[in-house]
Amino acid sequence: MLSKLFFSIISIFFLFNVVSCNSTKTEVKQQEKFIPGEKTEQPAKTDDEFNRSTQGVQITRAEFNADKNEILQIIKELSIIMSDYDFNSWMKYIDPESLRYWSNPRNLLNASKRLPSKTRLSNLNDYFRYVFVPSRKGRSVEEIRYISRDSVKAVQPMQDRDIVYYNFVRINGKWMVNIPELQN
Repeated sequence: MLSKLFFSIISIFFLFNVVSCNSTKTEVKQQEKFIPGEKTEQPAKTDDEFNRSTQGVQITRAEFNADKNEILQIIKELSIIMSDYDFNSWMKYIDPESLRYWSNPRNLLNASKRLPSKTRLSNLNDYFRYVFVPSRKGRSVEEIRYISRDSVKAVQPMQDRDIVYYNFVRINGKWMVNIPELQN
């Protein structure tokens, strides 16, 4: 009798593990199916996050979820581009105004003077390689903050402040990275 009870408990335990492992494998397979540009649903975790992100800007929760999802997807794509140092692909994500500003040799020279090392930025590719990639590579972006309906900061929230890693602007319905201009 005791051996039958023991066998039943072991059988139930084994069955439970098989079922939970299968569901985990299914979840992993679903996560591995990454298709660039594909939207994955990542709703706001809490009302607090939604409130922090939309202060002073009229955004519905659906708009917030869609924008956050799209921006986090772009950041994933940019992570791959940065790990490959793929300058040409990176340029497709940068808004035209930023490309114009940061292609100007005078602006690059001014930025070079602010760098801690003696790195001289001669062109936009140098900016990408020596400024953009190192300042973002391996960083975690979890939330967004609206500046306006068409301007968002992608941030890593900290206890007392947000660390801004990306600025985005919406141009013709598409979110693009905006690289802020130097402040005098």
